[in-house]
Amino acid sequence: MNPTPWYKNFWPWFLMFFPVVTIIACIGLVVFAVGNGPDMVVDDYYKKGKAINLELTKFDKAKALYLHGDLEVTADTIKFHFTKGDASKVNALKASFYHRTIKKYDFSTNLLANANGEFTAVLDTIEQGAYTVFLEPMDGSWKLKENLQLPSDTIIKISPEYK
Repeated sequence: MNPTPWYKNFWPWFLMFFPVVTIIACIGLVVFAVGNGPDMVVDDYYKKGKAINLELTKFDKAKALYLHGDLEVTADTIKFHFTKGDASKVNALKASFYHRTIKKYDFSTNLLANANGEFTAVLDTIEQGAYTVFLEPMDGSWKLKENLQLPSDTIIKISPEYK
């Protein structure tokens, strides 16, 4: 009686199955981890910190001008109206929306003044989620910030307080 070759037996394959599956899972996990790195890591945090201090002066300028407003963001439009402060020299605003966790959902748009004193823009579809919005004039002399959930059916009050 001739013994059967090893590759025709059950136990060698059973014993090799778990290490092979573990190696394949580790390779898949490494590929996934390398391909999906965090978006919020900053290479040069010192320069970023200096830029943040510069940004704080823009918020102080908005506070000094006593700028307040109402922001309304629907599925396809943005409307902003100043309720307090001197913004008579502003003809257009830049609105930058930053998604809290997914960088590819970030977008910016220009809001143009209409005859009613509102600043409006038409948008493409907005991904649902938590956003931080920054409003500033085209010259970048001051800046307003607010955290919000999009899309929203309510009017969001924006003031120059730090948040």
